[in-house]
Amino acid sequence: MTEKFHCPDVAVAEMSQAIELALQSAFPQSLAELGMSASEIAASISQPPQREWGDYAFPCFRFAKPLKKSPDAVAEVLSSAINANPKNNWIESTNILKGFLNFKIRQKVLATYILPLLKSGAYFDKPGYAIPAKKNVMIEYSQPNTHKVFHIGHVRNVCLGDSLCRIYQYCGFNVMPVNYIGDEGTHIAECLWYWVKHKLKDPGGEEERVEALEQAYVGAKKEVAEADETTKAKLLAEIGAVHHELEAGKGEYYTKWLETKAWCMEHFLNMYKWLDSRFDHYFFESEMTEESQQIVEEFLAKGVFKVDQGAVGLSLDDKDLGFCMLRKSNGATLYATKDLALARRKFDKYKVDRSIYVVAAEQNRHFQQVFATLERMGFPQAKDCYHLSYAFVRLPDGKMSTRKGSAVHFTLVRDEILKELGTYLEKYQDKWTTDEIAEAAHRLALCAIRYGMLSTDPKKEIIFQIKDWLSFEGNTGPYLMYSYSRAQSVLRKAADLGFKPKYDNFELIVKDEEFALLRYFYDFNKIVLQSCENYYPTALCGHLFNMSKEFNRYYANVPILKNPDDPALQVRLAVIESFGKTLAKGLSLLGIPTIERM
Repeated sequence: MTEKFHCPDVAVAEMSQAIELALQSAFPQSLAELGMSASEIAASISQPPQREWGDYAFPCFRFAKPLKKSPDAVAEVLSSAINANPKNNWIESTNILKGFLNFKIRQKVLATYILPLLKSGAYFDKPGYAIPAKKNVMIEYSQPNTHKVFHIGHVRNVCLGDSLCRIYQYCGFNVMPVNYIGDEGTHIAECLWYWVKHKLKDPGGEEERVEALEQAYVGAKKEVAEADETTKAKLLAEIGAVHHELEAGKGEYYTKWLETKAWCMEHFLNMYKWLDSRFDHYFFESEMTEESQQIVEEFLAKGVFKVDQGAVGLSLDDKDLGFCMLRKSNGATLYATKDLALARRKFDKYKVDRSIYVVAAEQNRHFQQVFATLERMGFPQAKDCYHLSYAFVRLPDGKMSTRKGSAVHFTLVRDEILKELGTYLEKYQDKWTTDEIAEAAHRLALCAIRYGMLSTDPKKEIIFQIKDWLSFEGNTGPYLMYSYSRAQSVLRKAADLGFKPKYDNFELIVKDEEFALLRYFYDFNKIVLQSCENYYPTALCGHLFNMSKEFNRYYANVPILKNPDDPALQVRLAVIESFGKTLAKGLSLLGIPTIERM
């Protein structure tokens, strides 16, 4: 990302100022002579790898040479000066370890700062980010092909794109989620050719129609592959004729294309509704054909594109990207050409400052070429285009393939998950209505799927295992959901006893588990901002999981309702309520709705 964000951290601000004052008082050299500015001091403060070392750490190695002291000796001088300063509010103490000056912050000050902000909701309503001025962000995701099944691999794309939209919006950007549907191409010609040739009938029913279209596509592939060379040439010519008819926009196959495309769009829209993802606009590949030809002619005339052996494109050898072909010698454009046309439409019509594409890793080189070409074409937005690349979802026995008919339909996965959850929720039949059970099952299923897709680094493959994702133990969505409902259960039981959260007497917060939870609350906005800046919802997943583990440790080790006379009871309820609010907000940014009881 070309521009950095900023998340205010009052504790870091005080530590940075304390370090700066200590340097000025202890050493004759100025900050400039030491080669570090005040902002660089703040940027160098981080969290140590082990919590017991301290809450924050500042490296002193950079000062060793100009001060002619070891890093530990520099840290000793700074520590003495900082601890002698009575004006420190956040800093309780310091210690030195391996060239780092470590800080421990005051627990009461942290509680006094963060808990009232969580009570009022101001911590989430106004995070206080300083974000780049270019705020119009278009996030293109999902991009399924019509006439192919919507499989479990597609869902990883939806989860990444939708969560990124939610995170960007939380951070203050104007977000436009869009979808680019692949509604033309050889695979559609093959499907329709097979459908008409074999006189297949409309089976009726949304899922049955999509299944029938996929089987037609698979059947076409099989029929061509098994034909002898003479027959194969004849079949390919027939499929080519279908393709030309579709491009011409008239005829029997074109009519069938319109009908079957509508079937697919109905299916997609129902999938998006179930997954709770939204799009402000749908682009279609078929809309880009004419614009892509126009863009080739325009930039060929400008001398940006060149003719090479009858084809049109441009050399990107200076970026080690080879020749980017944009029109074949037979006059046909390519995916890259259409992406250029679509990008220009985004820039001109939608005034997009930053354009994010969520597409599988197999298209890495494609987008490198597209962005480099946009830059050559003179679009300043090219530098703010980003490809969020992700790896495949695989089955335990290998990769899925629509062409081979081995893709796992998402509807089958969804139904299997709902069936498993239905068994789990049977125990609530006497307590909940049928609608409540169905809604709980939907939310838990959504939680398992979304968290399972997002908690793995996008660059790593996912081996899809339903039972693993539905577990209520370990790093799973149901574990987080259970943690949230456990917190709500404590609050309900406390209310029945006449107790409610109390946001004062913060000196009563003395347990290590409580302080650890406060740190997770305090760091939440910073983690969300990092997830936004790095296009990485996985970071937020990790934060929520670790926070939930800490909460369950707190629940196990610290008695909450066992002693009604405990003066800390109500402030502990405030900690529990704040945990629930923070976890719910984090889950919502992942597209996961909460369940109040389980």
